[in-house]
Amino acid sequence: MANLLESTITELQNLTTAQELLPIWTENWGVKDFSFSIHSLGMTFLALLGNHLGYVGVAEIPALQQGNYARIGDDVRPDAVWFDKISHSPFLIAEFERYSNKNEQYKLEDKAKNLLLAQHRWHETAQILLLAYWRKTTVSPPKHADLLQIIESGFETQAKERVRGSSKGQFLLLEFVMRENSNSLLYLSDIILREN
Repeated sequence: MANLLESTITELQNLTTAQELLPIWTENWGVKDFSFSIHSLGMTFLALLGNHLGYVGVAEIPALQQGNYARIGDDVRPDAVWFDKISHSPFLIAEFERYSNKNEQYKLEDKAKNLLLAQHRWHETAQILLLAYWRKTTVSPPKHADLLQIIESGFETQAKERVRGSSKGQFLLLEFVMRENSNSLLYLSDIILREN
């Protein structure tokens, strides 16, 4: 299992694969930062990569309302899920979010909460909980330890419902770096694994 996790983490950071699966992310092409354009590309890439690696990759699929947390919190709709073709259970649950500065830490915390709720609703089967964020300028990285704390220790919903943490699944934080090409369009220039 360790080799599978390591190879998956390597593929998640493979810029060449990302640009082959989604050529719109290359410097020669690029995309305008308009509305949810980059968010759509991130979800699409994550779903495509899941399919490329032999899973059933799906974007924006609601987590089933089942288990102890079926009715706790809002609708939980991860940005991408990779389902195992044999067990039909999630192998990877992912969220993808824009992050411009430290004042947007709360956005990533909300995504971490979604990951945890989705993991509970799918009976804690996912091996990887991926929180990916994208940026187009140099920013200080988010507080990874605070995000990991949500996964491990849980949180309280706005309705004061307690959601316990989970020790199942490896929590990963990936940074997608976007740059402008000569036509002022954004392209993916790097994917960085962020540590605590």
